[in-house]
Amino acid sequence: MASLSDMPTISELVNVPGAAASVSQRSLLETARRIGDHRGLWDQEVEFDLARRHYARLYRDHLVEVWLICWDYGQDTLLHDHGGSSGAFAVIDGELLEDFGSVTGGKLTTRRHRAGGGAFFGPRYLHNLVAANAVPAVSIHVYSPPLTSMNFYCLVRDGLYHLRRIPTESPEPDTADLVDEAADRYASA
Repeated sequence: MASLSDMPTISELVNVPGAAASVSQRSLLETARRIGDHRGLWDQEVEFDLARRHYARLYRDHLVEVWLICWDYGQDTLLHDHGGSSGAFAVIDGELLEDFGSVTGGKLTTRRHRAGGGAFFGPRYLHNLVAANAVPAVSIHVYSPPLTSMNFYCLVRDGLYHLRRIPTESPEPDTADLVDEAADRYASA
């Protein structure tokens, strides 16, 4: 068993030798998994709260940022993109259901990500994640470039409807009023 002094830092796991100035989507997923494999670097940040998802920024530089997100049963995101950033997430514990598609399409596909699973995506990708299992979930998310905004959507009868762009520096902006706006838009479509 490795000692704490033998454990790499998150910076070392993000900035692997030979990394290019731009970051590939696949390498974002590999980074999320590498960081997930070193639980001692982030386990102290894990916290579950039935009222909201807990999240913590683990790392940020000019190219990449890394977030830990903790999910209790039924917690979900609204349908969103990442404001032009590419990204990836790796499920470390539990499982997440994902509805995903493209900002240019009007159709979503659903898939399940169990512990060890995950996905990478480009800037035109949109999705909704939900913890649909009684076991809490933990995921590591990596974005490049770091988040500056997120766009939120709802799917209505005639296609995808853009609700709002929200400036943010976290993967969890305040979206409380968007749920009602989405429901109203769906009812009037």
